[in-house]
Amino acid sequence: KQWYQRRVAITAGGQLASDVSNMEELGNLACAQARGCFLQVSAAMEACKAANADFVQDTIDAAESAYKENFEDKAAAFAKSSKGSLLGDLASMALDRFSSADDIQDFIEEHLTEGVKSDASAAAEEAQALAKGWCDDGCTSSTARFLEGIFGHMNGGGCDDASEFCGECQSRAASYFARNQLPCCIEKVVRRGIVAYDYVIANYSEALESYGAAVGSGLSASGLAEAKAIRDRVVEEFGCVSAVYSANRPECA
Repeated sequence: KQWYQRRVAITAGGQLASDVSNMEELGNLACAQARGCFLQVSAAMEACKAANADFVQDTIDAAESAYKENFEDKAAAFAKSSKGSLLGDLASMALDRFSSADDIQDFIEEHLTEGVKSDASAAAEEAQALAKGWCDDGCTSSTARFLEGIFGHMNGGGCDDASEFCGECQSRAASYFARNQLPCCIEKVVRRGIVAYDYVIANYSEALESYGAAVGSGLSASGLAEAKAIRDRVVEEFGCVSAVYSANRPECA
């Protein structure tokens, strides 16, 4: 956390703006190559399955063995040394709940209902369509130009810590939006995200609350306090971002 705070303090505006070109290059590379890479990997997987009927199970067994040989002791040591912290508590809970690949599979099968499978399939198709539209419209580069502009504008005044949007950073972002419209291809993705969020809340709120309660009951008092502090911070920051967005939504077809 301390490393992150030091890092964002020097990337509040200028360095964020200068790093956008790297993100743009990566995004355009993904647009050009991601589907081809996926098809190549998928074809290789199918060939392996055709050659070995137990390929999937063998791969799972090998991954489990590699974890136990190389990471299990380290994970247990981290959980023990971080006891009482949020991450330490979560690590301990995970180690107690999942001791093998079979445990993970049983957990997935327990919660993966037909409704969840159907919704996940629909979400995947929607994501693919959005990604294709994003790439076809050249949205990576138009987004990069917008981000360079807003990060550069935010680089000054009292906005010197990218981890704290509320306050001066929010004011400077709002003043940039007053003169520069959010690209419509970003707006399209944002709106679809809001629709998806509303759907999840409407259909899975009870399950999410149940999971949250189960996790909360397994946390130590200090871990729970840390989780609540993070939640409150996220809610506050999201509210500030939402306020700027809501006041400056672009008019798109």
